[in-house]
Amino acid sequence: MTLDYRNPNDWGRCSFTDNALKLQQFKALNPTATKREINSFLCSLYLPLTGTEFLATHSTIDEHPYSAAFGQFLGNGIDPDIANILAFGEKRFDLISDDFDDPIRQLAARIYSRFEEMGYWNEVPDSDDDINYDLIPY
Repeated sequence: MTLDYRNPNDWGRCSFTDNALKLQQFKALNPTATKREINSFLCSLYLPLTGTEFLATHSTIDEHPYSAAFGQFLGNGIDPDIANILAFGEKRFDLISDDFDDPIRQLAARIYSRFEEMGYWNEVPDSDDDINYDLIPY
């Protein structure tokens, strides 16, 4: 049986098939999407919200689970969706540019390294009280 994003009966079975349908829909709506755009989209499937969605639905970045990193990446001119991926601790500088000499990519790598040196992503929430469930779409 083939999944089709236009078939409402194919949605809601499980997160894996929904993600496959989202990818199918993305490719259908963006037939000229580059490999980088598709890769960025795939990364965003596993985050609670994309950076753009977060900015559109929240009045302050303080509500972001990794607000310090997210704010640093945004404040230095990095695209909100890429900033969000980096803020969650993913080393995806290739989403900025394939060119290692790109100044924005180098800046993002320096910012990321500083947070990594501080152990920013090493902390695991001790309890459910530390998790902001408002950020997880249902």
